[in-house]
Amino acid sequence: MIWLQTHRDAFKLFISFLWLCCVLSVPCSLQAQEPDTTKALNIEYITDQLENIAQTTDLNLDYSDLVDEYLYYSEEPININGVENRKLLEMNLLNEVQLRNLNSYILNYGGLYSVYELKTIPGFDVQTIKSILPFISVSAPREKEKLNFKNIFKYGNHQIILRYQQVKEPSVGYETPIDSAIYKPGSAYLGIPQKYYVRYGFNYKNKVRIGFTLDKDAGEVFLKNRLPDSIENIVGNKVNNVFDFYSAHAYVSDIGILKNAVIGDYHLEFGQGLTMWSGLAFGKSAEGIEIKRYARGVRPNTSANENRFFRGAAATLGLKGFELTGFFSNNNVDANTIYADTLEDEDAISSIIETGLHRTINELLYKDALNVTVYGGRFSYQNRFFQLGATVFQTKLSLSLQLTDDIYKQFYFQGNELVNYGFDMNIDLGKVSLFGEFAVSSNGGLAGIGGMNAYLAERFIFTVLYHDYGRDYHNLFAYPFAESSALLNEQGLYFGFKALLLPRLSLSGYVDYYKFPWLRYQTDAPSVGSDYVTQLDYNPTQNTTMYFRYRHRDKQENYSSEYDYIPLLSDISRNEFRFFISYQPFEFLIFKNRIDFTTYQNEFEEKQYGYLMYQDILYRPEIFPVELTFRYALFDTDGYDSRIYTYENDILYAFSVPSYFDKGQRVYLMLKWRAFEQLNVWFRVGRLIYSDRTTVGSGSDLINENHKTEIKVQIQIKL
Repeated sequence: MIWLQTHRDAFKLFISFLWLCCVLSVPCSLQAQEPDTTKALNIEYITDQLENIAQTTDLNLDYSDLVDEYLYYSEEPININGVENRKLLEMNLLNEVQLRNLNSYILNYGGLYSVYELKTIPGFDVQTIKSILPFISVSAPREKEKLNFKNIFKYGNHQIILRYQQVKEPSVGYETPIDSAIYKPGSAYLGIPQKYYVRYGFNYKNKVRIGFTLDKDAGEVFLKNRLPDSIENIVGNKVNNVFDFYSAHAYVSDIGILKNAVIGDYHLEFGQGLTMWSGLAFGKSAEGIEIKRYARGVRPNTSANENRFFRGAAATLGLKGFELTGFFSNNNVDANTIYADTLEDEDAISSIIETGLHRTINELLYKDALNVTVYGGRFSYQNRFFQLGATVFQTKLSLSLQLTDDIYKQFYFQGNELVNYGFDMNIDLGKVSLFGEFAVSSNGGLAGIGGMNAYLAERFIFTVLYHDYGRDYHNLFAYPFAESSALLNEQGLYFGFKALLLPRLSLSGYVDYYKFPWLRYQTDAPSVGSDYVTQLDYNPTQNTTMYFRYRHRDKQENYSSEYDYIPLLSDISRNEFRFFISYQPFEFLIFKNRIDFTTYQNEFEEKQYGYLMYQDILYRPEIFPVELTFRYALFDTDGYDSRIYTYENDILYAFSVPSYFDKGQRVYLMLKWRAFEQLNVWFRVGRLIYSDRTTVGSGSDLINENHKTEIKVQIQIKL
C-alpha cells in the first residue's frame, strides 16, 4: 500500500491521459494502410514474441532470421489469391482454419477484388485483417514462374547496410591502457568502443539469394596491426584483420526437382524443432493458439549471431510430395577450454560459449576453440492430408565435453560424439489438426512432443500441447517448445485458446503447467511451475487498437539465507498487468501508450513491485522524406527481480529489447531520411537515466555515471 500511495499521482495522471486518448480516438475515420517496413515489425504479435525471447536469455541477440520474411513481404506483398498465401500460415499471421476458409471463398466466389472482402470470410476478425494488411496484395493468380537465369541479375535487388553504433559514456573496460591489458586479461577491453556492422544482400524473388554479414562488437579489435607485440603474441592468431565476425551464403530454390540449396552459413528447421532446429523460433505469446511450428527446412543465415548456425552446404530434392535433404557442416565455435595437466591427459572443454564477444584476452583465447562437425539427412513425404518426416544426423566435437561435478549435470551430455534420430508428423482432419515429433539420442535418451489444433467453431479455437523431454536426452541443435533452455528433464501440458467474442472484441490466452522431475540449475530438487496468460483485445475503429493483459507465473528455485547450509526450495510468483493502446488521429501520425505493473514474490522475502509507462509518437508523412519515432518512458521497480522488458523501435536489422529495473527514465529519438529511392539514412539516439543510483551496468561494462547514451547511424543502399 505504501508503494501505491507513493506513486499514486503518477498513476492518476497517466491513466487519465490514457482515458482521454481512448475517447478522442473513437471517432477517427478509416485511414489507408502505411506501406513501410517499420510498421511490419510493429505488429503486437511480433513485438510480444521478441520480448518473450529476451526474457529467457542474457544474450544480446540479433533477430534478423526471425523477421526477414516479414520485412521481405512488406516490400514484396503476397498475392492473397494465389497458392503463396500459405506463407501467411507459416508466418503465424493466419491459422489453419482461416487459410482454409480463405481458399474456400476463392474457390466458390473467385479471387478477392479488395482486402475489405476479408471481413465477409468466417474467422477473420478486425485484428487479424490489420495484422496481415502490410504483407498482402490483391491481384489475379499467376502460374508458377520458372527460374530464368537471364533475369536473375537483371531484375534482382541489391541491398547494402552500413552501421555505426557507440555508447557515449566510457565503461571501466576501456580504462586500462591497451599495452598493459595483459595484467587484466579478463576485464580490460583490447578494442575501441565503436560497433560496426556491414551487410550485403542480393535477392531475386526469394529464389536466389547471395549475401554476407560483417560485424565488430564494441570493445573488439578492429585493426590487428594496432595491437602491442606482447598481446599479439598471446592472441594474434585469434584476431581477424578487420571485422571480428563474418558470415556469407549463396542460396537457390525451385529449380526443377531442386527445392533449395545453400552454400556457406545456413540454418535447418525440421518438424517441431525437437530433433533439428538450429536458429531461433517464436514460442508462447498472448495469442495463445500460435504454438505449432511450421518448419522452413533449409534457409540461409542472415543474422550476426555468432553461434548456433551451420557452415558448409545443404540441399533438398523433391518430387511428387517426397523430399530428401542432405547437409554437412564444419564450424568453429567458442568454448571454455580445459588444458591437460600431464602428457597422458588430453585437452577438453567445460562448456560452449554463445555470447559471441571477443573483447578481452580471455575471451579471445576461448574464440574458435572447438571444431564442430555435423552431417546427416532427412526424408519426408507430404500430401494434402498428412506429412511424415524422419531426420538423422551425427555431431562430432574436436575436444571432449567434460562437465563439472554438479549433481544437476549428472545426466548432461559428455564426450565428443552424438547421434540424433527424429520422427515428425502432421495430420489434417479438417477441423482438427494433429502434430508431433519423437526423438532419440545415441545414449538412449528419449523426448517427445505432441499437439492438437481444434477449430470446433468459427469463433473459438483451442490448442493442446504435451511435451516430455527425458533427463538424459541429448541434442546440441534442438529448439522445441520448452520452458527451460536446457531442453531435457522437462514435462508439460499447454492449453491455448482464442475466442472471437464480437467482430471487434476477442479473448485469447493460455495455461501452461510444467515440471522438472530431476534437479536443474539453481534448483536442487524436483520442481514444478505454471504460467497463465489472458488478453482482451478491442478494436473500436480501423485506427485504434487496445488490449488488456494479465499474466501469472509460478516457479521454484533454491533459497539460501545467511545461516542456511542446505538450500530450501522457495515458491516464486510473478504477476504482470498491462494496458496498451495504439491510435491514429491522422494518416501521418500514430500514438502508442503502454502501462505495465508487476509484482514479484519470493516465499521468504518481501514482495517487490514495479511499473513502466511510456508514450510513443510515430510521425510518418507521405509527402515529406523524414520519418520520426519518439519514446518517453518512466519506470520504477524494487529490484532486478521485478524488471520489465519492452520492445523498442530501432533501425532496420537492429533490435532493442531492454529490461527496465530500479528507478529512472528512458527516452529515444529515431529519424529515418528517405534521401532518394535508393538511399535511406537512419539516426537514433537513446538515453537511460537513473534517479536512484550513480552507476550503470556492472563488471567491465560499468559506467561511473547515472546515465547511458547510445548513438546509432545507418545507411541503406538499394539497387
